[in-house]
Amino acid sequence: MRILYITLEDLSLHKGSVTHVKEIVAGLRKQGHQVGLIGRPWNSIAFSSLFLLFSIFVKLSQYDVIYARDYHTAIIALLPRLLFHKKLIYEINGLANEEQKLKSQSIFNQVISFFIRKTEKMATRFSDQIICVTPQIANYLVQHFHCQPGRVKVISNGVNTKKFYPIHDKNLLAQWRERLNIGDGEILIVFIGNLAPWQGIEYLIRVAPLLLKEKKNVKFLIVGEGTWREKFQMSVNDLGLSDYFIFTGMVDHEQIPLYINIADICVLPKRKLKSGYSPIKLYEYMACGKPIISSQAEGLEFIEEEGIGRVIDPENTVRFNEALKDLIQDQKKREAMGERALFVARKRFDWEIKVIEIEKILKELLA
Repeated sequence: MRILYITLEDLSLHKGSVTHVKEIVAGLRKQGHQVGLIGRPWNSIAFSSLFLLFSIFVKLSQYDVIYARDYHTAIIALLPRLLFHKKLIYEINGLANEEQKLKSQSIFNQVISFFIRKTEKMATRFSDQIICVTPQIANYLVQHFHCQPGRVKVISNGVNTKKFYPIHDKNLLAQWRERLNIGDGEILIVFIGNLAPWQGIEYLIRVAPLLLKEKKNVKFLIVGEGTWREKFQMSVNDLGLSDYFIFTGMVDHEQIPLYINIADICVLPKRKLKSGYSPIKLYEYMACGKPIISSQAEGLEFIEEEGIGRVIDPENTVRFNEALKDLIQDQKKREAMGERALFVARKRFDWEIKVIEIEKILKELLA
């Protein structure tokens, strides 16, 4: 098959969405398909959109199908795919209109959310096939955008288990902990990801004083960059917790497995979203064999069902604290959950499995 994959992601950045793009493209190429990739060349969305549109017109005759990474690119692809009579697959990784609402309660922001929703609906209407990363997104499209269920498929995110795996070099791990000023015997609680409103980092900051009253040997490592980083750091400083929290900012993606491997517990205290969740970082935690404490957001229930961690309401500070203490106090439980997490990651969430699922949809569409 000849597939043109288009995205407005800056492919030079190290973040989950870029990882997703690169893994799918590399996987399809490994399967023997011709895959062209057009990414975002500049910071400006407007100029990048024009570049994408021009590039699609120039290259589309060489391909059988357009694979659009989000609603922006699906809309950009509408005219050329109609003129060239090509199929269009629209991949949805979240409900942008719902995420926009979390940024602010202002009337202006709600208006923006309204127009994003209209654009998302248009993108679904003119796509031949839609791939969603969660069942919740699929249900939303059927109920609110009136998509035919047969046009909507669910394929979760995944993990490259050749890059993310348990590291057993104790000296290497000790060096990294020392570099971050993590002492011997200290429990390290790690979050890795985009520091955005829906991540729920404020819940982790809120529970910290309660936990530290009883457990002084705990530190929190926050790895990543985002629009709310400054806000989170200010909250930590206001609570007098700067000695216990480490914010690394953006790090080299090749180092992420090391940051996960030095953790004792990994956390996902996410806010609830209608889209549910399929976070790449969750699967990377799992592939490194780490126990996880997550929120009760839809899409994360399997964490407790599979015995790889605890699922709690992060707004309930007492319950969140109890879950953290339970794992801090029980090393054997942490190890057992980590071993189970590794098994589930390799069995269900390897990117190679996801690529085969996408390949099947592409073949059916072009048959």
